[in-house]
Amino acid sequence: MVSTNNPWHLLHEQLMQIEDKMNPSAPYEKFMRNIVYDNQWLEFDIEILIPDKVPSAIVVQKINQSIVITNFVHKDGLLHPFDIILSLNDMNFVDMPKEVAQCILNAHQGKLIKFRIRRLQPTALETIELNLQKNSFFDSAKLGFTLDGGVRKAQETDPGLFVVGIKPRGRAANNGRLRIGDRLIQISSTHVTVNLQCLELDQALKLIKRMRNESTSVTLVIAHQTQN
Repeated sequence: MVSTNNPWHLLHEQLMQIEDKMNPSAPYEKFMRNIVYDNQWLEFDIEILIPDKVPSAIVVQKINQSIVITNFVHKDGLLHPFDIILSLNDMNFVDMPKEVAQCILNAHQGKLIKFRIRRLQPTALETIELNLQKNSFFDSAKLGFTLDGGVRKAQETDPGLFVVGIKPRGRAANNGRLRIGDRLIQISSTHVTVNLQCLELDQALKLIKRMRNESTSVTLVIAHQTQN
């Protein structure tokens, strides 16, 4: 472990802080006004028969204003994790209390119902691998980009995590493929893969920090955004 009293280490930390101040991220709310994200979502109707032999065949959570499917017993591939239920048989689910939505779903088990679903389905997906091996004493294991967003942030209809800053000469900048405004969907290390679609920012940052500290590389799945 490097001692915090090491003058070279302290100098390195001071230089990193100066660089951060010279390249501040735009405030999240102002930044998001310039992002077009609706084209990454699809809305469509599906008809399914909800199984009746298991309790709570479809489990939901309330995320921001949306009722989101977090678990289900349905093997035909029509439902996906993190699908947003907009309506059931023309019954509006938007901003419905989670307990009410769950009771309605349970009451419809064994019945053929029609969902109106909103699903994240970006077309411009890219996989980016970042090597975390240190090339020198001064090298940092940080990924070199800043995230904002997540559940409970300003964009109430979109809980996504977005890249709002890229550190010059950092790993992401040197890779050259990550862009401001990209949506971070998934991260994988040597040992684990985590879906980041519906997490609070603090939760996501803790997971990412742990993964980069435990691995020599991470793989990001990102969706490129469209600027106005």
